[in-house]
Amino acid sequence: MITQTGAIPLRWCAALVLLAVVPLLWPVVPPLTDLPAHMSRYMVQMDGGHSADLAQWYSFRWNLLPNLGADLLAWVFEPIVGLRLAVKGIVILIVALQVAGYLCLSRAAHGRVAMSVLFAAPLALGNPFQFGFLNFTLGMALVTLALAWWISPSMAEHPRRRWLVFCLVACVIWVCHLAAWATLCVLVGCCELVARFERSGRLLPSLSGGFLASTCLLVPQLASMAWPHPTGHLPNENWFRMGIKLYHLINVFADRWEAWDYACAALLAGLIVVVWRSPRFALHKGLALGTLVLLGLFMVMPGTIYGSAYADMRLTPTIYALALICACPIDLGAGRQRLLLVAGIAFTALRLVGNTVSMAAWDEQIREEQAVVEQIPRGSQLLTFIALPCVNFIQQQARLRDVHLASYAMMRRHAFANDQWAMPGGQLMSIDNPAAGPFFDAATGALVGESCQGFNQLLAAVDRVPAGIPRLWVVWHAPELPLRGWQPVVRAGDSVLYRRSSETR
Repeated sequence: MITQTGAIPLRWCAALVLLAVVPLLWPVVPPLTDLPAHMSRYMVQMDGGHSADLAQWYSFRWNLLPNLGADLLAWVFEPIVGLRLAVKGIVILIVALQVAGYLCLSRAAHGRVAMSVLFAAPLALGNPFQFGFLNFTLGMALVTLALAWWISPSMAEHPRRRWLVFCLVACVIWVCHLAAWATLCVLVGCCELVARFERSGRLLPSLSGGFLASTCLLVPQLASMAWPHPTGHLPNENWFRMGIKLYHLINVFADRWEAWDYACAALLAGLIVVVWRSPRFALHKGLALGTLVLLGLFMVMPGTIYGSAYADMRLTPTIYALALICACPIDLGAGRQRLLLVAGIAFTALRLVGNTVSMAAWDEQIREEQAVVEQIPRGSQLLTFIALPCVNFIQQQARLRDVHLASYAMMRRHAFANDQWAMPGGQLMSIDNPAAGPFFDAATGALVGESCQGFNQLLAAVDRVPAGIPRLWVVWHAPELPLRGWQPVVRAGDSVLYRRSSETR
């Protein structure tokens, strides 16, 4: 599988890209946490106000925002293949592009695809992807491809042409997701600084020259200043919560089995320490600096930016991947090469097998739980709650895939779903449902459903459900409790659909 120089042949690179998408082939809808809410938003986007049921609560108005990557792809492909197949295709495309980006970046950095990239490939299915952050992960996949193109000799030798080409590249990535564009700026800046410093040995000229060379990346942000934007942004929160940041680093894979995920993250961290310290590996200094800068940004940035949660966590797979990709073996010997190759293949294979089994199990569970949707009258006023056990919320949510089940009621029955995001300036869909009172967006759905420090969030919320809401859908991850004033109608798995006790059949 490897050449005498320790490189992975291109035909095996293509096979790795194809294998990475295998976990996504079986589920009808890939079981990613936020994905159903994205799908229901796409449905409103494509409906255009034709459904009176949806139009009474949701409206959609196009504008230019740096958070539209998958939204635009859905707009193109949904009329051709339908919503579910379009979204599944987008998800598969994201993983394929991300793995291809890792491979291309390794080749651009070292002149060959180094074996260290085998350990990076499973990170394409890491925590941000498992959460279903489609626009961000699509943007980051394009970032790795763009960075590989930027540092490639064909581009580096023609700086003027590169400047013009990357005006367009930067605009595409900016439209996908603002954080992805910012990451590209950081990584390109680091690579330019190091490349110029290695040639001149002078820091200040390298800084100024690198900045001028990468000014093309600023074009979309400068152009956006002339574009009318929705006013208002949600706050930046959760500064310097170091315990949570360390948890995000060890939970970079965030799939089903905690011990397995933590062990894999620890293995990668240990491998990174070894290869960075070993004289048998050469580091691409630009990517190495980019890794350290991203790690520093991760440690100082808030967990929530403009109301977007897990903003810091989203960088963790890229930090690991860059740390691995920047290292290339130069003097391992045949025996050590074979050992590294076998370890890399085994690691990737075991991760992908685990992802495949996990996603198939999530898919079965979600299909069982959403069976109650057929009992919901079309156009219903409905509130959905996910009843969580009394454990750390962040740790609990990272292991769930049914937090946005409400969107299935919205997609299939055009019912109201309190799992959409009310984000002024960050989303193009608006929510208006006075009958739901305070329970109108995604911040109200996932609640502790058992006594926690003498208080039960779910029972308190149920007592405050407005009179205009006749039905509740509760997914019990905590022990099921009777709900005062509500009568169970139908059960499916952990799901229970309720109606008010005073309502007649």
